[in-house]
Amino acid sequence: EADPPLTGLDPALVNSSLDLDDTNMTDDTYRFLASLDLATNTSQETAIDDFARELLRVVGFEERGSILRTRYTIPLTIRTQLLMCGENNQVAQADVCLVDRRSTMILVLQVNKTLFNSSDPEPQVIAGAIAAYQHNNQRRNRMGLRTLSTMTIPCITMVGTRPTFYLVPVTRELSNAVIGGKWPQVETKVLMCVTVADRLRRLSEGMEAPEYRWVSLQRMIAFKALAKRHWERVVD
Repeated sequence: EADPPLTGLDPALVNSSLDLDDTNMTDDTYRFLASLDLATNTSQETAIDDFARELLRVVGFEERGSILRTRYTIPLTIRTQLLMCGENNQVAQADVCLVDRRSTMILVLQVNKTLFNSSDPEPQVIAGAIAAYQHNNQRRNRMGLRTLSTMTIPCITMVGTRPTFYLVPVTRELSNAVIGGKWPQVETKVLMCVTVADRLRRLSEGMEAPEYRWVSLQRMIAFKALAKRHWERVVD
């Protein structure tokens, strides 16, 4: 499908350099670009968390009835080699997540502060998706709703300010295998979309470059529509 238009976004937010001295920009555009500037020029991961939340908000993920949370702890039941006698209640830490008003997890985002950081956000976001599945079914059980055998959890990783998108199908069999500390019998196939743009000057360049920002915003808007179709099957 063709990339969606960036209708409704301030052209300065999409196209301008990180010139924070421009007095003509709106407050919303200034806040977005200031957050992007900080995320681009810092070694603190929390700055990228804050930018990721601002990015999701700008493209419309946070609709009425849902809210973006940062550094959200999700319980994860897992049995490890060090604790084979019983279940080990661990946690998955979502850097940013989208929850509905009943605390259903409908989007998980994990960041890595720089392109060359040794910490890979991909395993963390997959763990977050499994934890979201367990959390959502526990919530449904407490509310007297039927639990779901399968949920596709939309996920995003951010390496610096470069987003990658995932659809992670989590089944009851996969969750039970994690709880039991066993290899799952059935392979799980995760869909992934990497954001690339032409004419980038450096491998590490991200959304501070207007060309890459344009492509990233288009991908974000397209992913929002796709993700919404999946989380509507989970939210009652």
